[in-house]
Amino acid sequence: MCAHLFRSSLLVAFWCVWAPGAFAQISLVVRDDVTGDAVPYAHVTLDQAGATPLGAATNGVGSVDFPCVPSLDRPARIRVSFIGYETLEDTLTGPGPRVVRLQRKTIGLGEAVVTGQYGPNTAEAAVHRVRVLDAATFQRMAANNLGDALRNELNIRLAQDNVLGSSLSMQGMGGQNVKILVDGIPVIGRQDGNIDLGQLDLTGIDRAEIVEGPLSVSYGTNALAGTINLITRKAGRVEPSFHVSTYAEHIGRFNVNFSASRSWRKHSVLLSGGRNYFGGWDPGQANDPGFSPELADTNRYQQWKPREQYFGRLNYRWSGQRWTFGYKGEVMHDMILSRGMPRPPYNETAFDERYITLRLDNALTAQARFGTGKFFNGFVAHNRYRRIRNTWFTDLTTLDGVLTDATGAQDTSRFDLTNFRAVLSSAPDSARLSWECGLDLAHETGRGQRIDEGRKTIGDYAAFGSLEYEVSDRLILRPGLRYGYNTRYSAPVIPSVNMRWRLGDALTLRASYAAGFRAPSLKELYFFFVDVNHDITGNPDLQAERSRHASLALAFRKSVEHNTWTSEMNLFYNHVRDQITLAQLEGMHWTYVNLSELRTAGGSIGAGRNNGPWNLSAGGAVTARLDAVAMERNGPWSWTPEFRGSLTRQWREQGFTASLFWKYTGEQVNYALVDDVDLVRGTIAPYHMADVTMSKRLCADRITLTAGCKDLFDVQNLNASLAGGVHNVDGTSVPMSTGRTVFLRVEFELKPKREG
Repeated sequence: MCAHLFRSSLLVAFWCVWAPGAFAQISLVVRDDVTGDAVPYAHVTLDQAGATPLGAATNGVGSVDFPCVPSLDRPARIRVSFIGYETLEDTLTGPGPRVVRLQRKTIGLGEAVVTGQYGPNTAEAAVHRVRVLDAATFQRMAANNLGDALRNELNIRLAQDNVLGSSLSMQGMGGQNVKILVDGIPVIGRQDGNIDLGQLDLTGIDRAEIVEGPLSVSYGTNALAGTINLITRKAGRVEPSFHVSTYAEHIGRFNVNFSASRSWRKHSVLLSGGRNYFGGWDPGQANDPGFSPELADTNRYQQWKPREQYFGRLNYRWSGQRWTFGYKGEVMHDMILSRGMPRPPYNETAFDERYITLRLDNALTAQARFGTGKFFNGFVAHNRYRRIRNTWFTDLTTLDGVLTDATGAQDTSRFDLTNFRAVLSSAPDSARLSWECGLDLAHETGRGQRIDEGRKTIGDYAAFGSLEYEVSDRLILRPGLRYGYNTRYSAPVIPSVNMRWRLGDALTLRASYAAGFRAPSLKELYFFFVDVNHDITGNPDLQAERSRHASLALAFRKSVEHNTWTSEMNLFYNHVRDQITLAQLEGMHWTYVNLSELRTAGGSIGAGRNNGPWNLSAGGAVTARLDAVAMERNGPWSWTPEFRGSLTRQWREQGFTASLFWKYTGEQVNYALVDDVDLVRGTIAPYHMADVTMSKRLCADRITLTAGCKDLFDVQNLNASLAGGVHNVDGTSVPMSTGRTVFLRVEFELKPKREG
């Protein structure tokens, strides 16, 4: 067989060289019919009478060459297909280059996902349960950052600290157990265990992929509760494009961002950036800007602190027929200003704090496609995170300020992460056995006044792999294993087993059993903070938190004429052992130990209908939680219900869209770390959150106007038995939102003329 293929290849090569009159080259470019963006990795088949059919895939900029085909004197048929598009069949009339445009499926569209997959796949065909929030959803919600985009999702709850920012919990577990990625690269810089979602701007983000449950086999630490992967937009048009957006809320929030792209030959570049500004807000001040005189300094303290962000991202790609190489660079500067109350008796001085966060991320990426169904994906990334805290003693009569010399008043912490990842996978369409293997190497350095000896490092080096076996046409099993070595603690071996069973053409059952782990952070290992009020030290002997997860999900999806009906039921259970907690050893001496235990369980149910103009979805969920505090007191499980709904109506010909989003969150368990040492439990009152948006496209879709109202129920501070953040411990309420606001967004896009 091999000898026959070798002789055939030599014969084809001979005729390509010595018979140029009988053979020709065909060049195609595949694009989206609406946006004009390139469609990478589309499958192209060329069939000509009397010749063997040829197949190939488009490269990263949507082009494909058939370098040696029979003469086009005879008719040649092409067939082009890709996930989410209608299959196109056409007859070639010349060698090209020719532009082929694919039309998107409007009904029954299956989103392409990559998180936890061997290659690009639909969410319906994925073994894992994957939720997708695309750019159209971001626009309908008028979402500015990741926190805005997640506020309507079940099993995800948001919390707000007006200095540490927005955080989340998933499946009843805190944000320290949720892995957040950008193009598969981990986001660093956790404060109090959480990534500030307000620092993850959605400018230049194409979609967010959400996987509930551990993905620790693929992505390592922190992925106990789930993984959120933000996929950046790539340049797709050959012609230059430019997009600018402005956003304003009446309480003093003003955002401006832009993106520009250009592709030529095998190169493509996309540049995006912007500025987000919020002037601060307090429940006691008027919502509308006022011009009447006020007493000096009476409104300098604001519950919601003034904040200003600058950010930018550069994406560059070189795309060959087989390989695609790229560079991604991101930078962000975030400043939060906390002005203190005037100090009695004369109210002429105050203590002010300023928090500056700097992010600088760099990554070199490589992707390749070898033959049918074989993929390589890798990157080398270096991310830097720096947070500066300064405390000023301000003279309110002269507005002069000096840095205070109190212990802990000035602090700078810096974390650097160098990450290498290489994954090779094989998933041919017709094969029963697919596989994936990879290396994940990470080295992190932490520096700061509160790190023992001022500087510590930690290395985590792991190999992982999985097999996907198609037991039958309907049943797929996927076992996986991750083995790692860590320089600071004993890393556990992580197994997982996933199953996907198609019970019918419209019904799919998914089940999973997986282990997860959370590595102790550098702070938990080497934190050092001792003064007259504190004696807290890290514990270098900590072990990783370990978890066991089981889930069962039943999904229904069926397209009938012009309607797509969906429904889903999901159950989950998590058991976390060796949970890291702060414990009192003696007197005022506290340290981190592996003592706590956590159990969470719950489920959700939802349904939806989409017929193009109308898109309706609704669902409910309940999460039960039994933590170490309740176990010590022989307390019961705490239960929190959730309900959500969304409704979108589109008038495509008129370019008008209206959307309504609503979510109810029941009573929640609340914890506060008082004076950085005392963990206290309470509850937070239930609340409703609803938004309404309307958008209109103008001037041949070059201008889009979006207006609406956020937080229709005017939720501000929630009643609580105690506060919910380390900077807000008055024991009466926790901040949730700035209340009802109205907004306006104006978007302008320079669109090139269509080709072909």
